Amino acid sequence: MRNKNSKKFYSRLIGIILIIFVVSHFFPVSYQVMEPGIATELSPMIEVKDGYQNEGEFLLTAVSSKRAMAWDYFYISLFSPEDKELTSIADQLPENMDMNEYIELMAELMEESKLQAQAVAFRQAGFEVEVSGEGAEVVEVLETGSAYNNLKKGDLIKAVDDKKVEMAADAVNIIKNRDIGDKVEIKILRDEEELTFNLETLELEGNKGNPSIGVLISSKGLEYDIPGEVNFKTENIIGPSAGSVFTMEIYNQLIPEDITNGRRIAGTGTVSLDGKIGRIDGVKYKIMAAKEAGVDLFVVPTENYETAAEYAGELELLEVKTISDIINYLEKDIKF
Repeated sequence: MRNKNSKKFYSRLIGIILIIFVVSHFFPVSYQVMEPGIATELSPMIEVKDGYQNEGEFLLTAVSSKRAMAWDYFYISLFSPEDKELTSIADQLPENMDMNEYIELMAELMEESKLQAQAVAFRQAGFEVEVSGEGAEVVEVLETGSAYNNLKKGDLIKAVDDKKVEMAADAVNIIKNRDIGDKVEIKILRDEEELTFNLETLELEGNKGNPSIGVLISSKGLEYDIPGEVNFKTENIIGPSAGSVFTMEIYNQLIPEDITNGRRIAGTGTVSLDGKIGRIDGVKYKIMAAKEAGVDLFVVPTENYETAAEYAGELELLEVKTISDIINYLEKDIKF
């Protein structure tokens, strides 16, 4: 009798464990799993009309982010795998913004990144480019930011630290490259009156590790005149962090020489209209994706270099501050 009861007990226990195991794979929790994403060649994604074909490749790297299931939460919490981490969904989203609004914002920044990449690439290749915008319009002011009780919805940001702002990405890139706790000078236009504010950059909830003044902004009156046609196929990729490699792929199709010298070159970093390359999030996972793809060189912003070096191993890193830094380095090896 005891053996039969024992068998029933263990059978039920195993059944319960199996049910918990299965359910945990489908029960979502309020976290995201961050892990290495794609490292994909850009030549099929970007086409310059009448551009040059090249033997080498520039590659885009990305971080994969997905909703965590209970199983993911328990596994990552218990074993802390190097290639995965949990981040709170609440910490990822700016204040008063839901996931759909955040995705829309990232999609807008991606479009601006494409525009900036085209402008910088054509200029580097010797073409004249006209880009203009009225500035960055304040869409929302967050209560936890230094802009609260200073800036207002509808304000038009015209300059940050005396650097002209023509589009939202200009302001984002300038502030993003300051240290948390720094003061930034914000010049705005409000009801035809010019005003100046000195605001402290803070680390806000939902924007961990990044300096912010606590505003959501969008570009206003953006126009550009580029002497060429560039077509993008970048579905399901959002955000501005591929600006540097977008620029280099376009530039390489504009010049007769293959600046890659036949190599596979991955990278990351935002790009501004003056060609400066800004830091990004998730460089650890982008390095991992690049190594998995077998690239020869990884281009990394100065602000991300220290972290990138921890995970690069034998992967060669190129630390850069500007697009010119990349071009100057690669041009030394071009075979004519």
